[in-house]
Amino acid sequence: MADATFDAVIVGGGTKALFIAMYLMKYGGMSVGIFERRHEIGGCLATEESAAPGFRGNTHANIILPWYFAPIYRDFPEFWEYGVQLDQHICGSGAVFNKEQDYIAIYSEKHDPTQERSAKEIARWSEKDAEKWLKLWALWQSDEMQRVQVDMLFNPAEFRIAPEVLNRQMELYPKLVEAGFEPDAMVLAASHMKAARDSWESKALQYCVVRFALSGAYDVNEPGVGATTMGMAASLPTLCFVRGGTHQVAHAAHQILVQNGCKFFTHAEVDKAIIEDGTATGIKLSDGSEVRARKLVVSTLSPQQLCFDLIGREHLDYKLARRVEQLENKFCCLMWYSFALHEAPNYLAASMNPDINDTFWLGLAEDADPWHVAVECHYSRLGQWPPLEHYCPTVWTHSMVDPAYAPPGKHVAQNEQLAPPASAHSEKEWLEIKRRYAEELMGIWQKHAPNMDWGNIIGIDTNSPYDNLRMKNLAPNGSMALLDRTAYQVEGARPTPELANHRTPIKNLYATGAAWHLGANAGSTEAYNCYKIIATDQGLDKPWEEPGKEEPDSLVNQIREVEKKFQDMASMSSQK
Repeated sequence: MADATFDAVIVGGGTKALFIAMYLMKYGGMSVGIFERRHEIGGCLATEESAAPGFRGNTHANIILPWYFAPIYRDFPEFWEYGVQLDQHICGSGAVFNKEQDYIAIYSEKHDPTQERSAKEIARWSEKDAEKWLKLWALWQSDEMQRVQVDMLFNPAEFRIAPEVLNRQMELYPKLVEAGFEPDAMVLAASHMKAARDSWESKALQYCVVRFALSGAYDVNEPGVGATTMGMAASLPTLCFVRGGTHQVAHAAHQILVQNGCKFFTHAEVDKAIIEDGTATGIKLSDGSEVRARKLVVSTLSPQQLCFDLIGREHLDYKLARRVEQLENKFCCLMWYSFALHEAPNYLAASMNPDINDTFWLGLAEDADPWHVAVECHYSRLGQWPPLEHYCPTVWTHSMVDPAYAPPGKHVAQNEQLAPPASAHSEKEWLEIKRRYAEELMGIWQKHAPNMDWGNIIGIDTNSPYDNLRMKNLAPNGSMALLDRTAYQVEGARPTPELANHRTPIKNLYATGAAWHLGANAGSTEAYNCYKIIATDQGLDKPWEEPGKEEPDSLVNQIREVEKKFQDMASMSSQK
């Protein structure tokens, strides 16, 4: 390509690149160029007709939570209308249990805004849990809880220790105690397994909470994360998906950026940052072209790519280089299959409650015991497959809610299951594993839904950790989360304390991406927090300081606006 110059140059064209470009252009007044190695932008915002023509599946990001795009909805009001429209299934989460021939269902807030229906289902397993569930939901909906959640999501590390942020945590504390979720010393030190067992009497509910923690890229046996287990439980009714496919988010961002003059360059692999007198002044592409940056460069690559490829070891001190070398990324490697179906799965448990057929995050479990999830994590850490009874797949069928996912009268279903890292097997072994796993999954699925036999299958797409190596930032293990969520790789230590605030050792070179806080999601936290640092450093406009946009309340209001849209959808549906 011809040499070019922009105010800001962004390396990578994934989720975080699109969002930070939106802020740099609208609030920073900058010209922006985005340079992406692959053939299209969007990164994990991916939806493909992979299982068969006309059957659309999300090939990476799938779960969306109501807070994911809160700043974007506030600062770019057209975002929803441009295609980022969220929806929910009847049940947000649940599980079916083979040995008990039973189930548990957690209704979505769209269909159960008070969570009374969920409590009734939970009471089948434990009256105490049902009572506590309603307390948890009331706590989660409170202003105090929502403010603290927004504080912890939408602020970079150095902002989260501000006195007003800490004061809001203290205001929440009595409500935590009253609801029975006091974060005492045991909870703070606990794993998700321990915290879930401490909080809930029913193994069935424990299973749902722990299984969702696994989908959040946590090894449920790792200590030091118990304070977040409550949030995992409270999130179960809030699980959303994007109507039309997660790639709609990329389309919406692209539309806004094009309108503001952003330039996109695909098939444009970046080789190095241009560093002059310790300052980033542009990038050099693999074809030898140079692109100049008048003001700044933003990397959305992995920390390893950032430090060793883009910057170079000669610019790093020993401590930072060593920490980046030791970052762990062998966990949250997933089998992610898509199935084109003649008919949607019909579960045996639907004879007790037909709503279980329309569950978003449905676990297929051997029995109601979260220990299966813990065992699966153990085996993954060893680079091995667990015995079949410890498989813990989840499945979903978005076409039941949104017909855009499949041709008329047909359905598309997908699944997620933990797997060993790509490096644990050779290419030849992975090809055999992919074939074998399809048979194993169908065997498990058919125990719960007898119509899920091979005669119901029109086509299948088999995606494994080995396939994910095509995404260079996921190498060498194919982890969907980019970095493990160990206690020393989250929050202010993600990816390292030196990089957590989005600054790098090079002046005017900033960094963000899924390896930064919060990480492992398709939301806007990492990009928005990076812009907060850039705006502070470079004196740019700060939308959060505009009248009526004061935080955290403005973001809490945006989250509630999304939830209100669900209620409006449910009301319109009931009137048809």
